[in-house]
Amino acid sequence: MAGPGAQIDDAVREEWRADLDPKIQVVRELARRYGAHLLAADGLFAELAAASDPEHWSADGVYPTPAGQAALAAAWLRLVA
Repeated sequence: MAGPGAQIDDAVREEWRADLDPKIQVVRELARRYGAHLLAADGLFAELAAASDPEHWSADGVYPTPAGQAALAAAWLRLVA
């Protein structure tokens, strides 16, 4: 697992996406089918990481930091408010 300050190279990122993208599609389909709220956290974190230091939001690319958790909470409240 990557630690603080680690850079995730393109090959690792491609592996992650190959595993993750089909799962994201299944979750989106289930949310659509059952009319569930869907917080697209992958897109949220992609936007946050593009606008500032990605490690501020997730030090290892998987688990959110406290700032990432706060961003998720705020996004959830906007979604269900």
